[in-house]
Amino acid sequence: MSDFLGIVTDINKECKVLFVENFKLVPAKGHFNISVFKIEGNSFALNRYDSEPVKVLKWFNNFWLYVEVKFIVEKSKQGNRQIETTHTNISISVYEGNDDDDIKIQLFRAEWDDMNDPNEKHSQPHWHITSSQAIEKTFEEYSVHLDHSDFISLLEKEKAKIVDVKRIHFAMNGNWQENQTHIHSIQSAKQVSTWLKGLLSHIRIELEE
Repeated sequence: MSDFLGIVTDINKECKVLFVENFKLVPAKGHFNISVFKIEGNSFALNRYDSEPVKVLKWFNNFWLYVEVKFIVEKSKQGNRQIETTHTNISISVYEGNDDDDIKIQLFRAEWDDMNDPNEKHSQPHWHITSSQAIEKTFEEYSVHLDHSDFISLLEKEKAKIVDVKRIHFAMNGNWQENQTHIHSIQSAKQVSTWLKGLLSHIRIELEE
């Protein structure tokens, strides 16, 4: 799938109706073979994937959204022909926090990485659960404000027992009941924008309950 602008244009068109603020993906700094588009947000948060500060968009109540779409172009040779392959990476993160919070809690991340690899082991699209950040923050606050070494030691031992679920790719569209694969390739811009609009609409329903 190599229609860069088509995907970005369709996402901007389909998703803007879901937001009070202006929803818009804009070009960001990339590399010679990488094109990056990010949400034009109005507040800062931290992306737990790479510890990078990101600008998030106010969604509703105390929830914020970050969206990044990345296109990676790889060139290879097949005989005398040069083949150009595009990998598409889509990442959506939902945060919770007040307008003036220095650190907003990243609750979860939804991603669709089309690497053109039929042997890809990770489900595409998939979820990442990152809300353990709230637990980590609680431990840090105890460490800073309390001087009870035995209690802190106990907390650290309990923390070590918690499985780091941030690394797990939880399948979003694994149609195993029909004996289909856990990998779904990106075929069109419309497919992506329809998926994202439906995803955001459903997330909001769940968060508002």
